Amino acid sequence: MNRTSPPIPGTAAEALLMRMKACGIDYLFANGGTDFAPIIEAFARGSTSGLDMPEPVVVTHETAAVAMAHGYYLATGRPQAVMVHVNVGLANSAMGLINAASENIPLFMLAGRTPITEFDRTGARMTPIQYGQEMRDQGALVRESVKWDYELRYPEQAALLVDRALSIAMSEPRGPVYLGLPREPLAEPWPKNLPVDGPVQAPSGALHPDPEQIARVAELVSGSANPLIVVQRSDPEGDFSRALSAFANDHAIPVAEFRGLRNVLATGDPMAAGSAVGPLVREADLVIVVDAPVPWIQRNVQPADGASVVHIGPDPHFSHMPVRSFRTDIAIQCSPLAAIGALARAMEGEAGRNADRHADIAGRNAARLAEARTGALAGNGGPMTPAFIAACLSDAMDENDVVFSELGAPLEAMDLKGPNTGFTPPFSGGLGWGMPAALGAALADRGRVSVASVGDGSYIFANPVACHQVAESLQLPLLTIVSNNGIWNAVRRAAVAVYPDGEAAKMNRMPITSLAPVPDCVGIARASRGWARSVERGDDLPGALAEAMTCVREEKRQALLEVKVSY
Repeated sequence: MNRTSPPIPGTAAEALLMRMKACGIDYLFANGGTDFAPIIEAFARGSTSGLDMPEPVVVTHETAAVAMAHGYYLATGRPQAVMVHVNVGLANSAMGLINAASENIPLFMLAGRTPITEFDRTGARMTPIQYGQEMRDQGALVRESVKWDYELRYPEQAALLVDRALSIAMSEPRGPVYLGLPREPLAEPWPKNLPVDGPVQAPSGALHPDPEQIARVAELVSGSANPLIVVQRSDPEGDFSRALSAFANDHAIPVAEFRGLRNVLATGDPMAAGSAVGPLVREADLVIVVDAPVPWIQRNVQPADGASVVHIGPDPHFSHMPVRSFRTDIAIQCSPLAAIGALARAMEGEAGRNADRHADIAGRNAARLAEARTGALAGNGGPMTPAFIAACLSDAMDENDVVFSELGAPLEAMDLKGPNTGFTPPFSGGLGWGMPAALGAALADRGRVSVASVGDGSYIFANPVACHQVAESLQLPLLTIVSNNGIWNAVRRAAVAVYPDGEAAKMNRMPITSLAPVPDCVGIARASRGWARSVERGDDLPGALAEAMTCVREEKRQALLEVKVSY
């Protein structure tokens, strides 16, 4: 049998890109600079020499580039790469990496490094900024937010460092990694006859639970009169969601999603208990927390004195958080999917034993959803309520569409038909995430609509000119809904929560919260040839949404709706 050897790269930059593609990276989200010269030349030679490389995607702001890679992973489970310009670009990327680290998102962060040589080497300094951009430790800008960081020193390291980075990024608990790329070693020749084929390092496998711990938890579930499961996120493939739904329904256990980052159960699942976790936790005699960084707020909610509390996850103590003191009677370090599978097997003979409890929970959940729907539809005035927007958006979306809500339509007021169709920002709270993350999901699957439902402040933070430009350039099916109330409502709510009887709470226009005058969002979208409209009354929203969806689905053109809201 004849085997064709892979082409040999000419430079370290070419080897780097080839190995990235061999490791499954489809896109390099790039915000270029003077340090990109070897990368640009590598892409140019690759296109004419048959070198297999990721597709470069130009993103005109670094924060948007990182969030696009974040959203792409949420939609696919496959990590992607981002490259930015030296220290200044990396500084702009830091917020996105903080978000990625908070949510255990594996992405490969790359930044050029200003040349360190001044004379005869290829790639040596040529401009004054290459003196001004020099740092002693550029990686320190992001070191606390990545699992691993290094700087390329010799050309022959390029492929192996890609392996090292991605194997660490994809090992549990997952997270971002960083590699600095000085221009000189990137430009150096690749050693002759050294192939660039498949990776030599693989991520570590899934962690499996201790059988004795699983047996203990199974006993607790079996003897519990009022058990509860609390979750906040799932795997992108949805395997955990399906396993959890089956287990919860088999054993009549409500599943609460307090401030869920990615919806785990479909809204209509009989055991989906919504986001109001407080009463459920207080009443439970067993609480199983599955990969939930913040399952409830401690100052407001505590489990009952006699209740047992179990935490399950790749890092059930979330050791990267300096302060986290949730009560933990049993901590099981393992894959959530493996834990639920092991519990299901341990309790296989007991499935269906609590039929009456299942019917009671399902009935209460159905009544809660009906009441919420009625309340949401009542908010159709001018301005309308966020819950009304959520209800209308649910009606307009297909079952495969996805929504990224950043202080926009509340997911708990939506009817999400399946897992991993509704996303909210990481708890790190770096604003401007929603719109570019939705762009990343749109790039991952052009056959569905990706919705960015964002507040007016979040829209401004997203660098919307850059995001609309990317959507037009790549012809991505993106619908952006900007909820406009002219203030940073999250900031206002925080001030009122801390000082409910304070002077600021009495003011109509609280200091440091007003966004007036709000930019012309419709005009910004139209500047990139997007369809755009402003809606002031709720009665007009369903028709406007239908028109926007037609534009996105059929014309494959981005659309924006600015909606006037009142909180």
